[in-house]
Amino acid sequence: MLSIWLKRSPAIWGTLTCLILLSGLAAGNIDKIGLAYIIGLAVLWGAYYQKPNVWVFIALICLTTSFKLRLIPGYYPFFITPKFAVGLENPLTGLFPLALLVPIAKNARDWKGVLKGLCIGIAGIGLLAFLAAISGAIRIHCTVPSYMALRTLSNLLLTSIPEEGFYRGFVQKTLCGYFKKSTFGKIAALLLTSVLFSVAHVFWNPNIGIFALTFLASLLYGSVYLFSGKIESAILCHFLLNVIHMTFFS
Repeated sequence: MLSIWLKRSPAIWGTLTCLILLSGLAAGNIDKIGLAYIIGLAVLWGAYYQKPNVWVFIALICLTTSFKLRLIPGYYPFFITPKFAVGLENPLTGLFPLALLVPIAKNARDWKGVLKGLCIGIAGIGLLAFLAAISGAIRIHCTVPSYMALRTLSNLLLTSIPEEGFYRGFVQKTLCGYFKKSTFGKIAALLLTSVLFSVAHVFWNPNIGIFALTFLASLLYGSVYLFSGKIESAILCHFLLNVIHMTFFS
């Protein structure tokens, strides 16, 4: 994932991905059915990269949502603790759009734009934390989770980066293009993307309150992306909110 920012070369990220998939196959975390699905998904992303098409766009959304909801067989997460596991669903959600389609920051000027967007994101995180606390959906519970360093790294590389790459960098950006002639096209794209994001997290949400907060968080990430135009702003906002959640709230 990080190699995309170091040097966006298919030879690099493609080779690393193949090595990871082969190691997962050898370790038993993925089987031949799962591997075949990933190959098919890669071919579909390649086709969309060569010639964007609304039907391929819809197919990619459906397949990726099914993947995130674990409706596709052939994948077995690696459990570090009974409640902390890492798998392929999240990273493969955003790897291909980030590697092929999503504009990324390349210079100091770009990163200044990222920081401006992050400032808006931090303000939004504060407001969202306040709403979450007073609503009773979550409670304040300051603690350092087990395997904190590993959780934090996993949160960045396997959750925040790929999810924002797919939902904001691909889905929301593409919908904005489809709705560009509409007065409220960007708002419609933001809302539709947030609905999709929330649905993909339905099994993670234990109650309607958390589901609503997930939707509001998605609105925040999407708004930050619209404001800054930089996917890194949305990634860092997502990452900070998740770290604050697991450190200061139940």
